[in-house]
Amino acid sequence: MKTTVDVFSFVAHLRTFSLFMLAALTFEATNAFAQGWEQTYGDGIINSGFSLQKTTDGGFVLVGHTYASIDDYADVLLIKTDENGMEEWSQTFGSPYAEDYGTSIQQTSDGGFIITGMTHLEGEDSEDGGLDVLLIKTYPNGVIEWGQTLGGTLNDVGWSVCQTSDGGYAIAGYTVTSLWDVEGHFKEVYLIKTDANGNEEWSQTFGAEEMTAIGYSLEQTDDGGFIIGGRIGPGRKIQNNTSSDAYLIKTDESGAELWSQTYGGDYFDTGYSAQQTSDGGFILSGFMTGSNDVDLDVYLVKTDGIGTEEWSQTFGNADTQDHGRSVQQTSDGGYIIGGTRDHLPGSTGDSDMILIKTTGNGSEEWTQTFEGEAESEDLGYSVQQTEAGCYIFLGATSNEGASYAYLIKTCAETPQSASFFTPTSGGRKLEKVVDILGREVNRTPNQIQLYIYDDGTVEQTVVRD
Repeated sequence: MKTTVDVFSFVAHLRTFSLFMLAALTFEATNAFAQGWEQTYGDGIINSGFSLQKTTDGGFVLVGHTYASIDDYADVLLIKTDENGMEEWSQTFGSPYAEDYGTSIQQTSDGGFIITGMTHLEGEDSEDGGLDVLLIKTYPNGVIEWGQTLGGTLNDVGWSVCQTSDGGYAIAGYTVTSLWDVEGHFKEVYLIKTDANGNEEWSQTFGAEEMTAIGYSLEQTDDGGFIIGGRIGPGRKIQNNTSSDAYLIKTDESGAELWSQTYGGDYFDTGYSAQQTSDGGFILSGFMTGSNDVDLDVYLVKTDGIGTEEWSQTFGNADTQDHGRSVQQTSDGGYIIGGTRDHLPGSTGDSDMILIKTTGNGSEEWTQTFEGEAESEDLGYSVQQTEAGCYIFLGATSNEGASYAYLIKTCAETPQSASFFTPTSGGRKLEKVVDILGREVNRTPNQIQLYIYDDGTVEQTVVRD
């Protein structure tokens, strides 16, 4: 599996340095970061991890879905690991003849876990009402305590869940409240509040007429209200939209909207992950699209407490599509972003998991990517800081018809790829690959190599087969 590590930035164009100095810097960076460990999970033919959280015992819990066989239905997959990623137990949840997916998990105050996602019963029309919000509560050992399905008569999906300060739960996602025509329908951001047993207490919807709006991320804020991150744009279905904005909604404790803001450019932009920051503002990550649908960069927006943009940054390359799926403020006041880097046709590789570490003002410090076997698809979904300088990153890796949940821990000690100088925008092209002595070489697995780009960027990388 390949790893591109996010490292310290040097404020000079390294290609003007001698090869001797380049080798010296390589040695320093090699001893700066390290991948702690990696693990894959899943007994089915298709397995995926989508949401991750540190647990109070120092381990981790992840949720996603699994297919026992190619002809089977999807079940929610729940896995608990120790601090080294070794599986302690796993559970699956599903109804007969239903597709069940887990999209978000949180450990609850009693040591158990709350999961949200979606369920689709076979035979029901997935366009006109076949999807329902799924809410599952488990005991600390993963055994189910209760389950609920929530929503209206049409489609409803849960993307994010959190336990609330009163012991209940809140779920954000989307709902369809009315059909547009026979070809499709509009979606609205959906916020549901339940009691401690998963019984709905109230719900709210957000959006605009003839717009599609989806909530992907949810957090209860310091004032007892909620912050929701997502996207909003004209049209019915995501694939038919020609424009979209990242979307941030702030509510009070009863779900009433206090304000909402949109962010982005003139094309298709999305916010997948939002979090309240230590200064009372908010951080939102997703992707921004340029003038055509192949020009995608990771998008990071920082706002004040009422959603007014303070700054924004994009991260990416000209020959890749980069998506930020998860963001968290780090202990040093900066931010860690986890997501996916897709290589465009004609470039080397398919898709990689990507981590980006920034300073408090969004300037890139380092970038690390993780790549599986040749021609594998590797998708990054959820990242958290574990301790200072260490990060846990969840995704999925697939090859030759099989896929597995993929969990990686990386620490600031010996990275597999280092970015010494990184521009604030994409557009760079790879000029050559050299070894630590400065000799030009081909890309080779299991060797420390330097990727030199035309803008002066130098990345130290180890590709492991």
